Formats: sequence, C-alpha cells, structure tokens
Amino acid sequence: MFQTINPATGEVVQTYNYMSLAEIDQSLAAARASSLVWKKTTLSQRESVLRSMAARLRENQNDLAQMIHLEMGKKHSAAVAEIEKSAFTCEYFASRGSELLRPQRQESSYKISEICFEPLGVVLSIMPWNFPVWQFIRFAAPAILSGNVILLKHANITAGCATLIEKVFKDLFSTQLIFNLRMDHAETTRVIRSPVVQGVTFTGSTGGGREVAKVAGEALKKTVLELGGSDAYIVLPDADLEGAARMCVAGRMVNNGQSCIAVKRVIVCKEIFESLVPLLKKEMSSYAIEALAHLKFQSQVQLQVEKLMAAGGRVLLGGSIPERVGAFYPPTLIVFDDDAAVIHEEEIFGPVLVVIKAASLDDAFVMANASPFGLGGGLFSKDEDRAKFLALKKLDAGFVVVNDFVKSDPRLPFGGVKDSGYGRELSVFGLYEFCNIKTVAIGELS
Repeated sequence: MFQTINPATGEVVQTYNYMSLAEIDQSLAAARASSLVWKKTTLSQRESVLRSMAARLRENQNDLAQMIHLEMGKKHSAAVAEIEKSAFTCEYFASRGSELLRPQRQESSYKISEICFEPLGVVLSIMPWNFPVWQFIRFAAPAILSGNVILLKHANITAGCATLIEKVFKDLFSTQLIFNLRMDHAETTRVIRSPVVQGVTFTGSTGGGREVAKVAGEALKKTVLELGGSDAYIVLPDADLEGAARMCVAGRMVNNGQSCIAVKRVIVCKEIFESLVPLLKKEMSSYAIEALAHLKFQSQVQLQVEKLMAAGGRVLLGGSIPERVGAFYPPTLIVFDDDAAVIHEEEIFGPVLVVIKAASLDDAFVMANASPFGLGGGLFSKDEDRAKFLALKKLDAGFVVVNDFVKSDPRLPFGGVKDSGYGRELSVFGLYEFCNIKTVAIGELS
C-alpha cells in the first residue's frame, strides 16, 4: 500500500494497493496475447491509433493536467503544455510511419536484399514522476507505431496519472495496448525477467538505471536508459550577456528545476563573470517559489546546497527552506570564484543554479566535461559557427545547443552518454530502438 501526496499542501490525494502476483501475471498474459494481434496490423491501422491517442489526450486534457498538478505540484498551465506536446508527438509519428518503417532496399551480394522493421513484442516502460505524461508518450508513440504493446510501471508519486493514462487509452484497439502495473521494485525485477517482456526502457536516476541494466542484461533484454544530467553551459566573452542570462535561468527553471536536461551549471569566462552574475540574479529573482514534487526532495536539495556552500559556494539568492507548509524551495543562485570537484559530482533536481568562473576557455571545457553525466549542454556566443564547432568537438554530451537551452522534440533524437545512459528516444533513432531490424535477402541459384 502507498499514497500519493499533494506536495503543496501535504494532503493525501489517493491511497493505492500494489497489484497481487496473480493480477500482474494476468496483465502479462493479456499483453502477450495483445502483442500477437497488434504486430499483424498494418501501418495504416497503427497510424490511425496514434491519431486517436492525440485526440484523447486533448479530450482529457483538463483531467490529466489536474492530476499532474495534484500529484507533483506542476502548474496547471505547464501540465496542459505537457499534454499538448504529447499529443503533437503522437501526430508526428502518425504522419511519418509509412515513410520510416517501410522496407529499405539495400545493394549487396544478394540479388535482392531489404531491411525490414518488426516489433519486439511487449516492452516494459519504467517511468519517472517529473513529466508524467510526456515521458511516457515520447517512448510509447514510436513503440506503438512499430507494433509493440506496452507495460507501464510509473513512479508511485504519480500513480494517479498512470491510472488515467491506462483509462484514456484502454480501448484504442480491439485488444488493449497499454497496461498499467502498480508494483514494487521486487515485482518489477520479476517482470523484467519474464519471457513475455522483450525490452525495457527506463527513465530515472543513474543508480536505478544500473539496476535495471543489470537485471535486463542477465536476461538478455534490450534496454534504453535515459538517466540523470548535470548540463553545463559555457558563456564566452563575446556572448549577448542579457540573452545568455535569460536563457540560462529559463533552462534551469523548467518544471521548477526538476528536469534531467535543465541548465544546471553555468561556466563563465573570467572577463565577463562580474557582468553576468548580476543579470543571472535578476532573472532568478523574477521566478516565484513553487513546490517540489515531494517533501523528501526538499530536504535533499537543501543538503546539496549546504554541501556546495561548504565547498566555497556563495549563495546570492535563496538557499534555505521557507517556513511554510509544503515542499517549497526558492530559486537559488550559488556562485563559485574557483572550481571545486563537488560542483560536478551530483545532479541537483530543483531550482538551484550554480555559476563557476573559468580562468580560460580551455578550463571551461575541462569543468564542463568533469561531470560523470553527459546528457545535454551548450554555449553562448555571437560567433555561431565557432560556437557550433566547439559544442560539437569539445562537449561530451548527447544533445548540444548554441544560444539556447536543450528542449526535447519528437523530430530530434534524445539521449546521453557516460552516466546519462545509452540508447535514444524520439526521431527515427528512437523509433528503431524497439524494432527487430531484420534483413531479408533473396539469392540467385545458378
């Protein structure tokens, strides 16, 4: 048994029971049966289902947004935007299915050879709480298009969102395509090992990703891991400082800082450091205090802030838990005049921006790449060509930008390197992750 809690008020939203072993096994059997039917459908049928998913997201927008707001504290307007982005993603993949999944002729030593794309079968998705609908849809839309059936194990914090997702999509097709599983870690491990499951996608912490990869690896299951990030943005001396400050803070404060691709470290060349810091403070000051998704995250962020202060960080804004009910934490700005290892070691999942002075551009890249993570990052400079070259050649990350911050988009591949995981979501690359990329060749008897 577990409860979902409104992080702004501390009130219980709902109490849930974990599913029994028998109920989980019934869902596994039903998912297996559905996959045998769904894999035989045409691309046209699957595209139609994705368009229906987009329509249902919009039809149920208010209910989904309200549940997101209640369970993890996101502003209603931001939750609505999340759902609209999810609907657009379903429409995007519906519009590209016939193009991306049609067999591809390839010249070879055979008379005829083709590369074909088939579903794996049943895929388990283990999803986080910070974007309860979007994180699921960005995997589910391409997975369903390619003919897979989905098991959803959502974070307990957003169990109500998971329940609504299953309800909204329950009768998309003659057989059920999405099954919500309320289960603990032990049962999740058992499901990963089940012969019904052919692949696993996990979005969450690096520690959680290692555990999923270990279990799935022992069972030889395909995995995609989208893990943590500590994205670094380097501000060069020739940058538009007001624009850089605005973008860095906007990128940090997305979802109240609770995003793996949020701007987390701003590394500033020494020539402009004293000019940029006041601009960053002004921008951070314009954001209201909001609740984090759970009270435990409030205390975790506070411990991380105190750790940074002990390492020499100067708090210019925020930095302490407000005296009020709920999991609120203020926008916080911490500045370092010298580098410190602690800055790069951990991901801070909250509205805390860390700014570090760099003695040179080379030092700035050393600091940016000092993190064990490699999800996103970028540079600010008026010389876009030079900045693009530096971002491409010198930043260790899966997604780099110039004069903006990282935003996931269904048309672009998304994923990281190092401790940020492996595999890709979205775009054609995410579509193929849970496909059997099958070669079919015809020889010539002679």
